[in-house]
Amino acid sequence: MSAIDVSKLPVMPVRANLGGTVLAVNGETGASRLRYVPGEHLKNSVGTIFGGYLAAIVDDAAGITAWFGGGKHRFATSQLTVNFLRPVNPEDALLVETSITSLNERQAVVDVKLKREGDHKLMVTGTVVQVFLRKNAPAQSAQEETK
Repeated sequence: MSAIDVSKLPVMPVRANLGGTVLAVNGETGASRLRYVPGEHLKNSVGTIFGGYLAAIVDDAAGITAWFGGGKHRFATSQLTVNFLRPVNPEDALLVETSITSLNERQAVVDVKLKREGDHKLMVTGTVVQVFLRKNAPAQSAQEETK
């Protein structure tokens, strides 16, 4: 296994805002382990953690896996599927494990599992399709693409 020195990874503002920390990354496969800590401010009206926050974790965690496992090519999320299995409480730190289940020159499909840190119960699963962007393609606005 080619482990990445996670202490040298740049701090990603999105991940920091989500309360996330990278614990380990396999530099060849992209398989990753991360930890996220939700807070009281993320509670929904019934007192559990807002699903949108959990979906953002799935997307964020899949990103680091697609980056390293996909050869460090730029990408964009084209599909995000999230399965909420158990309610997450504000005090539940989450350990996240990711792996690539399918990879080709156009896209990576990433499997994501969120487990409660205390008892390792599976709380949320997700699948993210990351489409690789063309190399050296000029950026286009949405208006230009529709012409």
